[in-house]
Amino acid sequence: MKLFRKTEIQALEQAGEREGVSLSEMMDRAGASLARLAAESWGLPNRAALLCGRGNNGGDGFVCAGELAGMGVSCTVILLHGEPGTELSMAAFNRLPESVRVLGPGAEAEAAIREAGLIVDCVYGFGFKGELDGVSAWYLRIANESRCHKLAADLPSGAECDSGRACRDTFRADITAAFTGLKPAHVSYPAKEFCGEARVLQVGVPDELTGKAETLWEITGPERLSPLLELAGTQAHKGSRGRLLMVCGSWGMAGACIMAARAALRCGVGLLDIVCGERVYPIIAGAVPEAVFTVIACGDGGGELRRALKAASACVVGCGLGSGQDEVIRRVLEECPAPLLIDADGLNFCARTGFDLKSLAVPHVVTPHPGEASRLLGRSVRQIQSERIPAAFELSELTGGTALLKGAATVIASPDGRAAVNPTGNPGMAKGGSGDVLAGIAGAFLTQGAGPFEAAAGAAYLHGLAGDRCRDRFSERGMLPTDIVGMLTEIIKDFERP
Repeated sequence: MKLFRKTEIQALEQAGEREGVSLSEMMDRAGASLARLAAESWGLPNRAALLCGRGNNGGDGFVCAGELAGMGVSCTVILLHGEPGTELSMAAFNRLPESVRVLGPGAEAEAAIREAGLIVDCVYGFGFKGELDGVSAWYLRIANESRCHKLAADLPSGAECDSGRACRDTFRADITAAFTGLKPAHVSYPAKEFCGEARVLQVGVPDELTGKAETLWEITGPERLSPLLELAGTQAHKGSRGRLLMVCGSWGMAGACIMAARAALRCGVGLLDIVCGERVYPIIAGAVPEAVFTVIACGDGGGELRRALKAASACVVGCGLGSGQDEVIRRVLEECPAPLLIDADGLNFCARTGFDLKSLAVPHVVTPHPGEASRLLGRSVRQIQSERIPAAFELSELTGGTALLKGAATVIASPDGRAAVNPTGNPGMAKGGSGDVLAGIAGAFLTQGAGPFEAAAGAAYLHGLAGDRCRDRFSERGMLPTDIVGMLTEIIKDFERP
């Protein structure tokens, strides 16, 4: 599903105008749709307070107030920043019924917010960027303290459209009316938390234009996964399904390799070669009998590793690899001729040594959690989490590959400007080992010929979908990463059915 950035929405509105739908008509439809959405969702309140800014988002609020007043609701419009500042919003303001009370900031306005059964936020739209001014922050804080129903027009004020960033006093909506289409802030944290339920409302841009609009950003869905799970031909054999090399696992962390390996096998890898040390080999071999092994002396890749790399269709390096493996990791990064997925201790090696992932000559995917991203970018975890989409693009720029930033609403960013936000998954997946399962899935897709962005986006969707089914079956608290591996087959069967 498409995600529309600020400039793309503006382009759609301009295209709609060329097709004969004026911006004034779009504003009228937006305001009327807000009123209908509120009435359909919660019924009609006795009192409604509409917080309006000076721009066209405020104009949507004026139209909404008029519609609600026509339904018998006592409405108060609060002009936080003075009179409307655009021609369109002023025209809508001048059409307000006399029954609608208009107030500026002050005690009466504060009382109107506290007494309202419905608050509609129309202060800022998708154009907001930066920090809230003092007046907006104060009144949005009062609104957030109210226990009434809350509706945001297009985006909650304080949320940035493209970055998903949210200011401290961002309006906390129960429902956000997403005009024309979803924006990145509707689906990416932290802004997503303030949107409540995002509902797309069409306000006049012809469906044909929306359907044809080209966007570089998306919210992942089954359409990303279907091509990756196509049935093999009747003459398929293990060699035709790809050979995945895993340089993973160490003494004390063999489980990471085992979970990644099992996930990769469940996703159709034909041959799995695991590189591991002599000490840990018996543990992993007993748990993954389907694999072949390249057993190396601790910290020494040697010729055996070089031969395994040359035979690989793709390689996953880092899951549970532990410390003391710098030479092995460096050799993998410098000599692997196939697509690479770098996770966990592979990323920690790069952050610690300054290894330049941009120097890699092969397609690659990096899969950091926020802590690993913090070490790579030299920024705090809090900063990473406050701007997850920009952080994913910074990682992509830094590494020269596709970046998969793990966490709630995982973000995938590509050097070519593409991005995907994943909607599947739940807090029950926040357990050690879940990321190893994800690495195995993505590695399997790379092995079978998927591009880095496609493999990462499809893997994130499948991984989260399996996690959601595990939550439903085992509970969010009780589910385990190994349950996710077992659930993969059920989901894959669903996709394989004609």
